[in-house]
Amino acid sequence: MKIVFFLFTLIQLVWGAEESIKVVKGVEAQSPLAIEDSSLHSSEMSQKFAKMLAADMNVVSLFVVDESYAAAPFDALAPAPSHKEARYLLRYRLADDGSGGLKADIKLLDNGNELFLKSYILKQSEMLVFLSHSIAYDINAKLGGTPIDWIKRKVLFIRLTSPRHSEIVASDYTLSYQKVIVKGGMYGFAKWANREQTDLYYTSLSDFKPTIYKMNLLNGKKEKVISSDGMAVCSDVSEDGKRLLLTLAPNGQPDIYLYDLTSNAKTQITNYSGIDVNGQFMGDGSIAFVSNRMGYPNVFSTRINTNGVSQLVHQGKNNSSLSSYKNFLVYKARESSAGYGGSAFNLHLLSLNTGNVKRLTASGENDFPRFSPDGEAILYIKQEGSRSSIGVIRFGVNKSFAFPLKIGRIQSIDW
Repeated sequence: MKIVFFLFTLIQLVWGAEESIKVVKGVEAQSPLAIEDSSLHSSEMSQKFAKMLAADMNVVSLFVVDESYAAAPFDALAPAPSHKEARYLLRYRLADDGSGGLKADIKLLDNGNELFLKSYILKQSEMLVFLSHSIAYDINAKLGGTPIDWIKRKVLFIRLTSPRHSEIVASDYTLSYQKVIVKGGMYGFAKWANREQTDLYYTSLSDFKPTIYKMNLLNGKKEKVISSDGMAVCSDVSEDGKRLLLTLAPNGQPDIYLYDLTSNAKTQITNYSGIDVNGQFMGDGSIAFVSNRMGYPNVFSTRINTNGVSQLVHQGKNNSSLSSYKNFLVYKARESSAGYGGSAFNLHLLSLNTGNVKRLTASGENDFPRFSPDGEAILYIKQEGSRSSIGVIRFGVNKSFAFPLKIGRIQSIDW
């Protein structure tokens, strides 16, 4: 069991979308933008908020962002002296809303002309970064940028805290906000149960057998889904939330199972004497998964109630991370050549329609890739030397971003 579980910890998900660089409407792309604090009393919180906005506006990718801090009156038409070269000004004014929350007035100016004005109320100050994400989302939508619905979503990850102990944490995509939602045992492979992010599935390794639970975040209630000897993992949820792809090992070796939540019926999909894990629903009704049928992890596909198995990936080795979206796959592959600067684990995007493969990363060890539900971005962990980062790849603008990771070892991640 320990060997199987160790192998499975190498496996996680990711997804892809058609690559296109869309023409930005309503704003000249890559014009200078400065962010200015108009709060009545500048504070550590208001200055921290400037950094959050700068990070988000960089990810929005409509501007060249000046990250230097400056204060200016909210209604002034001219920029602060240090921002005199900026065409666009994003001003914010933070204040107590009178009921224990926070009010934020936001204004975007183009050479003194108002483009955007809105007020926000934040009831929990510890979620300040989500306010920044919402502002970035609204400005991007106002100016016609490539959709970034994912920027407001929560991320689930499992943090190993000590031997045989871990925590399930909810965070934002930069991991600036973190809230522990399950602790006190050993957990693995947390996954959102629905698009609304009100429920999640996770594996408890503290039970007599590995057990999958479903938990509601609104009331904290949990219910047992299924247990299995050796391994029990929920690797994917159907779009309607009614079916799960599970990895179970009742006879010692892991296989892929389809679990119907309405009838509680499970159907075995693979039956192999080695390792089959990480099943993913695909757009054509088939299922992609990782198997060691070739002596190392590689990506295959099959259909329910059939015995046929097809190899999907034909380059690289140790292709242990996988996720699918419609007719696209993203996977991790080990590469060793001078062209890649030595040995590296890079992410690749495969189009099942054309067979074309595009390498998405260039160096280091890139793992735990996870696509946003709309297919516009990929979240992953990047390890390069002693530095760990959260990486975000945006297809719509053909850019990638990195945020330093300071939380210890991550075992799995979901978006």
